[in-house]
Amino acid sequence: MAEPASALLDELADLIGREPDARVSMDDGGLQVRREQTNSRLSLRRVHGVGVDAGVRYPAVDVMTTLNGNVTAPSTPRMRAYRLNPQCAIGAVQSHSPRGAEAVVLGSRICIDSEVPWAATGRHLVRLVVMEAGSHLFFDSVAGQRTLERAGMGVWRNSIQGIRPVETDNWRVLRRTADSLWAQPLGWPAVRGARIGLAVQGNNARVGRGLDYSLQIPADEGRADRLAEACDALNRQEWENATGAPHIGAWSVTQAGQCCYRASVPARLGRRMPDLPRQLLATSGARANAAIRVLAMPD
Repeated sequence: MAEPASALLDELADLIGREPDARVSMDDGGLQVRREQTNSRLSLRRVHGVGVDAGVRYPAVDVMTTLNGNVTAPSTPRMRAYRLNPQCAIGAVQSHSPRGAEAVVLGSRICIDSEVPWAATGRHLVRLVVMEAGSHLFFDSVAGQRTLERAGMGVWRNSIQGIRPVETDNWRVLRRTADSLWAQPLGWPAVRGARIGLAVQGNNARVGRGLDYSLQIPADEGRADRLAEACDALNRQEWENATGAPHIGAWSVTQAGQCCYRASVPARLGRRMPDLPRQLLATSGARANAAIRVLAMPD
């Protein structure tokens, strides 16, 4: 790893411990973060690359979040793909649960210095998933500080406007407004029909003010249960492997029958991660390539 495991865990413990409602403890297996509504387990491991990164192992931070209280949901692929994961702002409700078939478990994975720079973005993404995963599923969102939100939205608008129209073997911008951008991933090879969306929104259904990121991939028309099972497989791959992009969101099925990866980041974090829109765009081609290999697998 880029630095000794103990030093990296100490760094994360200090970073997350600054949050007012986070109680952080450390043991031999990693970090435990307890909050009023959620418990998160952070561990370091090496994950196998898939898609363009096949054959390489990467150090990563694994985050498993469970919800406190009597919170359960039917453990079916259709419930996850059509109800739960479309509502997730951060994290993906996973198909397997160490706590039993009915427990709600969300998984996230951020590789260290191989997808996004660790110091500038990666460590803050870890804090993001610890503090936000599952928060928008069954609990009311907490209003953010308006000054921070306005500043964050301005930072991300500038980031979107600063994105180049074409980046060779990476993306091509198809349409741009003051607050949003649609692009096509290029290279590795390109995934036909894939579309990337970035939008700074003042009324996001998941987080209120924030940055909405999406990657849509056309799927073969089929039964709803087959699409749901495909999304389960995609979320499992994102959690267990290195796809070339940080796993902070979730795959689900759109109303148009497409597989869509989506994450919504609160605007108050804009100044903390100013380059996040471009970084999510730049890693989308690798994510699409890894996803299409799963979708192309025979049943």
